[in-house]
Amino acid sequence: MTLVVMAAGRGSRFGGMKQVAEIGPSGEALLDYAVYDAMRSGFDDVVFVVSEASVDAVEAHVREGCGRRVKVRYALQEAAGRTKPWGTGHAVLSACRELDGPFGVVNADDFYGHRSFELLGQELVVDTPDHVLVGFRLLDSLSPNGGVSRGLCGVEAGLLTSITELHDVEVVDGEVRSREGVTLTGDELISANLWGFRTSFCATLAEGFDQFLAAHGNDPSAEYLIGDAVASLADRGENVRVVPTTERFLGVTYADDVAGVSADIAALVDAGRYPSPLWA
Repeated sequence: MTLVVMAAGRGSRFGGMKQVAEIGPSGEALLDYAVYDAMRSGFDDVVFVVSEASVDAVEAHVREGCGRRVKVRYALQEAAGRTKPWGTGHAVLSACRELDGPFGVVNADDFYGHRSFELLGQELVVDTPDHVLVGFRLLDSLSPNGGVSRGLCGVEAGLLTSITELHDVEVVDGEVRSREGVTLTGDELISANLWGFRTSFCATLAEGFDQFLAAHGNDPSAEYLIGDAVASLADRGENVRVVPTTERFLGVTYADDVAGVSADIAALVDAGRYPSPLWA
């Protein structure tokens, strides 16, 4: 199994290259914890999807850390003159030439927790054509520093039926609210881009991206997302199983998130869940 780490973003709201922001006690980035947890959950190697803007910073960080312990490769997500990448679906498509078996997909700038990767690895080794999404509790994924975008999962009989994108999700006066005004309890399952796919998904991505370009290729703000390709799987007779995790999701959407996430990581280190330095 290969872990695909999407590390091509520009971090516009964060204000810098958050893929390699030093979060851990010994200067670890969140991508280090994703790789570490994946490797001890049965994954074999890593493909980092980078952009021309992020490649130097990501390669330098990986070379001094996980690259000394783990087999890594890089896939360049080309922007074709755009100021931003084509989106998460195109990011995974860019990695497909490096893949020859089941693979996981994560964001470089999020923390998912060891148990989440254990669940993902256990699902991917099962002899089934089903794809996998590890779902997180909405309330456990929010930022105290502002609204965030979250993909609300529709689930029936354990299978993904829809992902509804919500924006500016935050807790206001004790209630979970979004820009769309959807009634939320906080217990809903959301997608945080912790996926597991079979190699057949690469053909789905390629076909979907061709259709996306035909419809939106001249729109500099349009993005081809993983969810766009996932939505077409039902027409192919393929399913996505949703596996809930009890782990807390940690992200750094805003620069002010760093202090809180760093404190949470330090607490996990103090509890013995991670060594420090991570790649000593």
